[in-house]
Amino acid sequence: MQKRIAHITDTHIDDPTALDRGANPRRNLKLILEDIAARKIDEIVFTGDIGENGTYEWLFKKLEEYKPGFKLIPGNHDNVEEVINFYPSTKTSGNGKLYYSLEDESLKYIFMDSSAGMIDPDQMAWLAAEINTQKPIILFIHHPVLGFKTAMDRKYPLQDRDKVAELLQQCKNDVTVFCGHYHMPDKRKEGRITQYITPSVAFQVKKYAKEIEIDTKSFGYRIISIDGNVIKTTLVQNRNDYFTPENR
Repeated sequence: MQKRIAHITDTHIDDPTALDRGANPRRNLKLILEDIAARKIDEIVFTGDIGENGTYEWLFKKLEEYKPGFKLIPGNHDNVEEVINFYPSTKTSGNGKLYYSLEDESLKYIFMDSSAGMIDPDQMAWLAAEINTQKPIILFIHHPVLGFKTAMDRKYPLQDRDKVAELLQQCKNDVTVFCGHYHMPDKRKEGRITQYITPSVAFQVKKYAKEIEIDTKSFGYRIISIDGNVIKTTLVQNRNDYFTPENR
């Protein structure tokens, strides 16, 4: 089975952090969705941090307009109950949380809810059961599960993420994690886990700055190309109103 998934994250619609620095998240998202449509991408997965109160309806309508049946999980800036109200089509496995799984003939897809900044015991138990599969796993989560030296990781990591990573290392096959939260592109591998961080739709954070520094000069998304159980990615970044694909 072949398909391509567009991974979008951290839109932060109407967020003053973006607007006060000259960024335009609504415009950025529209441009990304137009690019996705032009490339005839099969699916969209959105991994949270929608935006300010009152923006949910706009975002859901916009995503549905371009790609009906899109998949979504919440981020730490999201109101999970409100997200669930706007997203009734997917049955959640959690009480008051939005996490679920799907699979096809080649892969298992796990969608986690890290909106609380941690994974509670119920969701950890659910994850332990879900990873009991012979298939390679694609896991979508807002927060990274593998850390590295950057200001965002020092200040806003997923709590107890080592427990999540330790559990994933026990999988029978490889696990590919797609996440956001840090507002920067990154790829790293530890054991069975390969992790891709996708840049924000709204604004970026400079990876190597000692403190958090905002950069509004670029935005982007990631294309996940699947052929059977082979997974490849293309980072698509917009600079000066021009999208540039990069195989990383």
